[in-house]
Amino acid sequence: MRSLKPEDFTAFTERCFRGDPASCSTACPFRLEIRSFLDKASKGKWTSAYKQLRNSVVFPVIVAALCESPCEERCQRAALGDEPIALREIEAAVLRNVKEQKAERYVIPPKEQTVAVVGAGTAGLACALNLAQKRYQVRVFDPQPGWGGSLRSDPRFADFDADIARQFAAVEVEFRFGAAVASLEELAGFTAVFVATGAGGESFGLLDGWDCGTFGTRDARVFMAGRLTGSTVVEAIAEGVEASKSIEHLLQTGKVGRAAGDYQKEACARYLTHDGVVRAPRVAATGPDGFTAEEAQAEAARCMQCDCDACIAGCELLRRYKKDPKKLAVEAHSDLAVSPFASRTLTREAYSCNLCGHCAAVCPEDVDVGGLLRLSRAARVSAGVAPGALHDFWLREMEFATTEGAFASAAPGKTTCEYAFYPGCQLGAGKPEHVLRTYEALSATHDLGVILSCCGSPAYWAGDDVRVDAHMAATRREWEGLGKPTLVFACATCSMVLGSFLPEIPRVSVYQMLAESTGAGAAAGGGAAAGPMFASPFTQASVFDPCNARDDTGMEDAVRDLARSAGVSLTELPEKNRCCGHGGHIRVANPALFEEIVTHRTEAGEQPYLVYCANCRDVFAWKGKECAHILDVALGLETDMLVPTLDQKRGNQRHVKKELMKRLRGAEFEPARHEWDHVRLEIPEDVQYAMEEKLIRSDEIQEAIWTAENGGDFFHDPEDGSRLASLVKPVFTYWVHYRRTGAGTYEVLAAYCHRMRLER
Repeated sequence: MRSLKPEDFTAFTERCFRGDPASCSTACPFRLEIRSFLDKASKGKWTSAYKQLRNSVVFPVIVAALCESPCEERCQRAALGDEPIALREIEAAVLRNVKEQKAERYVIPPKEQTVAVVGAGTAGLACALNLAQKRYQVRVFDPQPGWGGSLRSDPRFADFDADIARQFAAVEVEFRFGAAVASLEELAGFTAVFVATGAGGESFGLLDGWDCGTFGTRDARVFMAGRLTGSTVVEAIAEGVEASKSIEHLLQTGKVGRAAGDYQKEACARYLTHDGVVRAPRVAATGPDGFTAEEAQAEAARCMQCDCDACIAGCELLRRYKKDPKKLAVEAHSDLAVSPFASRTLTREAYSCNLCGHCAAVCPEDVDVGGLLRLSRAARVSAGVAPGALHDFWLREMEFATTEGAFASAAPGKTTCEYAFYPGCQLGAGKPEHVLRTYEALSATHDLGVILSCCGSPAYWAGDDVRVDAHMAATRREWEGLGKPTLVFACATCSMVLGSFLPEIPRVSVYQMLAESTGAGAAAGGGAAAGPMFASPFTQASVFDPCNARDDTGMEDAVRDLARSAGVSLTELPEKNRCCGHGGHIRVANPALFEEIVTHRTEAGEQPYLVYCANCRDVFAWKGKECAHILDVALGLETDMLVPTLDQKRGNQRHVKKELMKRLRGAEFEPARHEWDHVRLEIPEDVQYAMEEKLIRSDEIQEAIWTAENGGDFFHDPEDGSRLASLVKPVFTYWVHYRRTGAGTYEVLAAYCHRMRLER
């Protein structure tokens, strides 16, 4: 893998707008963070609310009185049929309830550059105040006897005047009233000039060349904004602040070029759905002066705090770690060992993702956090810093499924086939009849071969792209060798993974073929009965759609047809395509999160589950959720809630291969033999359960005991005769506490594994 850059990770989340200004703030000329302001006001935090208001709008008394409230037009309360939040009235209440309205003072060294401001209206005052707070030398010229511009004729000017005086009390600005500027040549000694002469005022011939982005003009040192350029009184304040930033850019760099941030009068942020939000009418003021403190708090509390949280609300991982997608993207890069700032704080999160795609499915912008975390895994593998223990077991399972457990053949007497059944590695491991009976049923009506293998999901989930690429190349050769048949999938994960990497291979689900061959679709729609093979243990159930069937409506619909044809009354779950917990192999990395996810899925519906993923079936059966595989229904098989042990699954895989080799090629399958196969184990139920939890198979215990007994390399307890032996493998060291009970027979007292290495 090439060296990854930050943008390789942030590309996954660049469309995420969580944390961006809400629609109301986007409409506000000051970009007031209205959510935060209203949250403070709703809690009666008047001082904090006032400071935020003042820092955004500069002159809070003026704005609270005169603002046209464009935010109300974009308030998402209106989408529910409610009146928008009364922001101006809340602002006025904040001003009445705050105990002290002091100007902000900034301890900054004075600067030498001088700026002339022509016009002491709202735009000129805002620009002058902002530059003076940065300690630039500012001189304001105005032909009137005082500041305020058009506000001087407003009957509320006394309040406005006090507001202006209060804000300028903490800065040094030279005001020259009664001083008209006839020509810019009079201001030749100033480093920069800001013209804000009001509606219809003097533009010194520069208005035609005005740049609304930088507020600059043809004269590189002259800027203008405010009512002179068509803004309202309140908009002029915001433009004065933005223009001061462009002027400061000129003073610092000597160049004009700073765009005015994201200030756009007509901009509009995204609107959300607000599912489940209760309508709330606007609070009515009981007094002539507006809201009381309590009324203002109640009105502010109507704010829905509009922000997208679809992925966080829907994902246990994101909720647990409380991290926004954009933050995860930054951490995913900085967490790598190749970075000098690597912290390794994201490792647990990166390997706790089911990679189920739910985040992208619910995101209005299709932001794929799972894809980001999978890239993080792949980057770790490429850099040689991946924690191998988190995926070692499943990678070894994949290795078995693609070697000793693998088999491919056309129908008897043929070298190619029209269809090839691809059951995946876990369907037969869980129940051999699911593979053998399905092949028997479909081969009766179709030119059907078989490919026993693993789709490569363990390597994909581990981020091992080298192994994935090699496996896909081998799969393509296998497929081509059978004449490029349509692959018939029983597993949605197999279909998704191979479809992603080998899109040239045609695909269909086994459930669609079974539904078509038995007439299940017609029966489900009120046609003829499907036939005697259908048998369901349930009269009522819910279909649990696996996460990787999300975009496969053909598979989803066929499963429902099969269920209804068996007489099952179906109740849909509140959400489809949620991961059962198995996806991404997070069980080792985060057992607590795995347990939480499994519990949530188990409790998602009251009815028994009909599943069509072998892993979903095992997870729910292990949790005690009544369930059955749809193939049990379609093939008329007996159902039970037993979960095969790891050893039984390995034996089932061998059995499936043995039977199909005999049927299709008339050949015998001889499993691999090991020197320790003759070691007989007696494993108590509690020890067996612990081994299953730790993903330890009995053949590893057999090898450990055989190695220890043959080499005399073990710890011996003379009191009870038990022994303790270890077996070092590439990733894990296995330990077994055992006791010899007969010739070649041993009782396993305990077994565990860890990643430590013991130096001799």
